[in-house]
Amino acid sequence: MKFFEIEALCDYLGKFRQIRRASRIGDNVIRLEFDRDHAVAFDLSRGSSDVFWAPEADAGRDYHAPFDTMLKKRFGGAAILKVSMPGGDKVLRIDTELRGAYKALKTSLQLEFTGRHTNAIILDENGVVLEALRHVDEEASYRVVKPGVALKPLPPYDGPRKPGRIENVEAWLKENAARREARRLAQLKSRHAQALKKKIARLEKELRKLPDPQKLEEEARRYADYGAIVLAHLHEIKPYDKELETTDFEGRPVTVELPPLPNPKRIGEHFFHLSRRAANKAKNLHIEEENLKSRIAFYERLLENLQQARSEAEVLLLFPPRQRHKRKREAKLQCETFQLGEWRLLVGRNERENAWVLGHAKASDIWLHLKDRPSAHCILQSGGRRQIPRDVVEKAAKVCVETSATQPGDYLVDFTQRRHVKISHGAHVNYVNYDTIKVRKA
Repeated sequence: MKFFEIEALCDYLGKFRQIRRASRIGDNVIRLEFDRDHAVAFDLSRGSSDVFWAPEADAGRDYHAPFDTMLKKRFGGAAILKVSMPGGDKVLRIDTELRGAYKALKTSLQLEFTGRHTNAIILDENGVVLEALRHVDEEASYRVVKPGVALKPLPPYDGPRKPGRIENVEAWLKENAARREARRLAQLKSRHAQALKKKIARLEKELRKLPDPQKLEEEARRYADYGAIVLAHLHEIKPYDKELETTDFEGRPVTVELPPLPNPKRIGEHFFHLSRRAANKAKNLHIEEENLKSRIAFYERLLENLQQARSEAEVLLLFPPRQRHKRKREAKLQCETFQLGEWRLLVGRNERENAWVLGHAKASDIWLHLKDRPSAHCILQSGGRRQIPRDVVEKAAKVCVETSATQPGDYLVDFTQRRHVKISHGAHVNYVNYDTIKVRKA
């Protein structure tokens, strides 16, 4: 941040009388809410600090570090005494007072926008560090930032300052927020699009590597002929012979490479086994091909919907943050999974996976499907709890639409408990006692 920007921000924050709420909404982002209509977030990332308008209090995850506890305890509901820039440097200091039943606690929040030393430090009235976003010990710097240590002032800055002026700080903060959201959205889209393209490329490679069914049928016939020839010439084969030179049943010369088996009778069985395996593979090859094509189509729909997303929330619905601790049995799931807070949604990517999802759902789980349209079968797992909140079901319906359709419009999603869904055959079902949610796809 530039010096004149911090000066303008200092003047702007000086008009507020109270910090209503203080919390961390990102790894390096602190949000201060001054009243119902005014909240500012400070991004204290090293080398790329920023300040922006932050009307929403939703955080990507909850933070419970000692710094967060101290931040909420000392500044939630605290009166603002003074907002200043100590030392005339790129430092913003907010002095507060929190009145209790017996005494008043005076605390300062010092936000330092100093390049790689950027930090947020909570100080008591004597300038002793209570907590900090980043601790700095004696080995790293002469200026120690640790609880219980008096904070030394920054060395004075003698260099030139870039001139500038901000006429409307609030508008500037909102512009920063819009620019930041656009940048974050582009980064999210780019990262997830790259991952989806890798999945699609891997599946397309597997599709191209599928053998030719005609060649498999020829291979099955050849192994069957080898097996018959071996059985007809058992008396000529000795243990561990490497090849058999003879004629086939039409009198043509043929050389059969033999596997290293001690019993010649087992050689014929070996060739018949290879023949059956090749024949079965040729017979079922279309199933594997259809499975790969349907999964490719599923990820292509996700990619198209990702590119159409207009907000970070839309992206996070389809690509929620990964859970740190995954249970081992999740690796066996034969479907796509989405995490809606503490609830998990299973989505079939093709007919086979739809049947698997239906077959492995519990009676109390919620089943979702587009009304009167082909779509993925979705199972919102109840986890043994009685009722799933309506807003979670609505999010699941949104995912059902996003994974099943790419065209904009209004879609109806039927949902009911799995106990009310009867499988007729495969993934075709009949269901009763259902409700319907309308989802608009932009």
